[in-house]
Amino acid sequence: MTKDKEAVEQEMQESWQDLCAALDSISDAEQEQPGVVEGWSVKDMLGHITFWADKAGRDLRLVAAGKPDELEVPTGPESVNEWNAREADRRKQLPLSQVREELEAAHRAALQSLRDVPVEVLDVEVKGWTMLVRFAEDTYRHYREHAEHIRAWKREVETTEA
Repeated sequence: MTKDKEAVEQEMQESWQDLCAALDSISDAEQEQPGVVEGWSVKDMLGHITFWADKAGRDLRLVAAGKPDELEVPTGPESVNEWNAREADRRKQLPLSQVREELEAAHRAALQSLRDVPVEVLDVEVKGWTMLVRFAEDTYRHYREHAEHIRAWKREVETTEA
């Protein structure tokens, strides 16, 4: 067996706190400015993170229910880019507060899915990756990646304004 669920949960909680700290370091107005990652604002990025966290929880539940064939996975970088663009566009017109609420709900749902499924589910390999790797990539590793994007963008803005 790989990691125990408690270690995964702790990693997820720590990375969530890291993401929240990065978000708390910038104003709501700054969260709507484009340019954090390519043309995306922090708000756009949060919609993107929401999608993947939500998917991570659903995927764990599908595998636990014996339905790994129902997992939808991108077929390559182009389809990942399409999914990401679709999810950012879906939330473009939503207020930041709603995007933040959706993100928090997706995080809670993914965490609950982790808690609910048997630990053996994390070792199941589906379409080339174990569920632990899929879950990690779509939640806590993803949170850390984008928290760093936010911090780097903030440093760049502060340097430019100074």
